[in-house]
Amino acid sequence: MKYISKGMVIKDSTEDLLFVTHNGIDFQLTGEQAALWLNGRFGFAKTRKTVLEEKALRQLARQGLVEITEGDGSVFEYRALTQCILVPAKSRSSCTMLSALQKELLSWISEAGLRLTVAELVFLAEHGITPAAHLLGAGNRQALTETIYTQDNIFDNILETQMEHAVTRDEVVSALLKLLKKKKILLL
Repeated sequence: MKYISKGMVIKDSTEDLLFVTHNGIDFQLTGEQAALWLNGRFGFAKTRKTVLEEKALRQLARQGLVEITEGDGSVFEYRALTQCILVPAKSRSSCTMLSALQKELLSWISEAGLRLTVAELVFLAEHGITPAAHLLGAGNRQALTETIYTQDNIFDNILETQMEHAVTRDEVVSALLKLLKKKKILLL
């Protein structure tokens, strides 16, 4: 099975005793669960398909600490990421080693004034909409929302489904995973 971890490490943790928070709930992970969560922390990971591992992974999924993909392709990674909240990490390092798309996505995630979903980020990239002052910040939430949502995509999950077929989907997903690996964003 392929999966990605959600949540954030809190307190002093070790590989044997891991403290993770997700949606305001703190979890203490040990053994197989801790190892699995750590393996999926900075990108998609695969299990070795042992019964113990799959049982531990299912428990992590019930706790909301991982998203399990339904398959191996990039569309499955996209679908898993649509179930995650993207937040900027409190990083002290500079952004000089980021691609133009990674910088753009990080600007959207950090400065939009609202939590953008993966589908919304794909939409912005697909339509060549770049971060600009009139779309950024809390005061411009409505303008950004009206830029993304129309009569054709405002209903439940329509945008997610439309962006599943977007030309830029894989490029955006790849850039987001690189930001995660570089510790620029977190998945919640």
